[in-house]
Amino acid sequence: MDELQAKLARLFMPYAMDRVEAVEAENTKFVHYTSAFAATQIIKNEEVWLRNALVMNDFSEVQHGEMCLAESWKDEEVGGRLRKLLSELADDLADRLAETFDSHSTERTVQSFLMSVSEHGNPDIAEEKYGRLSMWRAYGGDTNVALIFNNSPFRSEEVKLQAFSSPVLYADYDGFKEEFVRLVRGLEAEFDLLNEIGPDEVFKQLYWAFHMASLSTKNPGFSEEREWRVIYSPTLFGRSPIMKEEIETIGGVPQEVIKLPLKADATTGYSGYAVKEILEEIIVGPTETSWPIYESLAMLLEENGVDDAWGKVRRSDIPLRR
Repeated sequence: MDELQAKLARLFMPYAMDRVEAVEAENTKFVHYTSAFAATQIIKNEEVWLRNALVMNDFSEVQHGEMCLAESWKDEEVGGRLRKLLSELADDLADRLAETFDSHSTERTVQSFLMSVSEHGNPDIAEEKYGRLSMWRAYGGDTNVALIFNNSPFRSEEVKLQAFSSPVLYADYDGFKEEFVRLVRGLEAEFDLLNEIGPDEVFKQLYWAFHMASLSTKNPGFSEEREWRVIYSPTLFGRSPIMKEEIETIGGVPQEVIKLPLKADATTGYSGYAVKEILEEIIVGPTETSWPIYESLAMLLEENGVDDAWGKVRRSDIPLRR
């Protein structure tokens, strides 16, 4: 990312960039809580699946972001300030942005695919050692597994993927409005720069920021999850030559999934996402069958060429009553 692009990212997505910088500064790890079966498939097939926004645990999560954004845009003291600024750049810019964004509302949900991970490690509750109790309860059923990744994929600028990581903002309408005001203030302070890059680039940057915000905002009641989302919207921003689009049946529901490879591809130059490069460790969660799960995952890592495979898998002895 060159200096101008970095400045624009900071200007148009201040909350997201705060979180990215914090992850870099603290060398934060990420965790994906899932079932033992799903974990074995990820390692065996060297891929993770992104699923349609429509089949998330709670579709209202996506609706919440859309509604927060709409409320801020309609608010005269908040969205009105932004519309005024945009009209000073080009008479039709605010209307063009609103009309285009609204016209893609259905496509944004129907054709967006997501994968969720969480920031990992909280010394106050020994989370790094035991995992997060609420996540053990919520994900993976009776055979919970936590895959711990380093943060390199979430800081990557691998444009071939056309998939982008985004920290979730936990906010109600008022909290979202505060972040919207922060965006507007930043744009007002850099009006000369906006003039310099021109209305088309401003349109592009704002559309992207709104898109990510609508798909990455959740009710503050979920804040302990500290979630990040990997987001892929191929019909809006272009398909990736790296991703595979296939039909799978999950929980009895046939659906399109996007398969993100965790292995290098010499033909495209895609690299840096191999299991042995990004996986830090695996925690087997509270389950009566932790020992065979531990053995199986360690053997799969060994077959995958992961160094110290047996040392990378351990069992959490956190007590959990189901």
